[in-house]
Amino acid sequence: MACIACVAGGAAGTVPATLSPLELLIVGHAAGFLQPPPSGGAVAVVYAAGDAASRQDADAIAGEIGNGLQAGSVLLAVKVVDAGELAKGGVAVAIAASGANGPALGAAVRAARILCVTADLAAVQDGFCTMGITTRPRVTIVLNHAAAAAAGITFAAAFRMMIREI
Repeated sequence: MACIACVAGGAAGTVPATLSPLELLIVGHAAGFLQPPPSGGAVAVVYAAGDAASRQDADAIAGEIGNGLQAGSVLLAVKVVDAGELAKGGVAVAIAASGANGPALGAAVRAARILCVTADLAAVQDGFCTMGITTRPRVTIVLNHAAAAAAGITFAAAFRMMIREI
């Protein structure tokens, strides 16, 4: 039983993050293509308030990020927050944990004018998050053009040629 837990979650009692280390590396690279690029702030891993599973996923994602997310030439500190805390500022990028995608997150990232990234491509389609990144079975980066425009998010042309916009 312990070996199954080790393979599935890294250690007994832990749950794997919904974004893999490779996907988080891609998040950092993508943030480096923002126009203008981040000059500081934090990467906020956003969970759904009152949802223990969402908070657990947010903590797992933050654990995968470790000491910070490299976004171009800037290292963004990581913090775990609920969507309501995005209004306090100091955030350059928001990563949605499981269960956090929804109208509250969509409104918060638009108001804060920050990039929102998720592994949930349906949430990108619905406009709750700006960008979706998956690496299984291959790397896929999807940008919701309307959500990006509503949040004032623009990317360098070189990056836009590598992604799919909807």
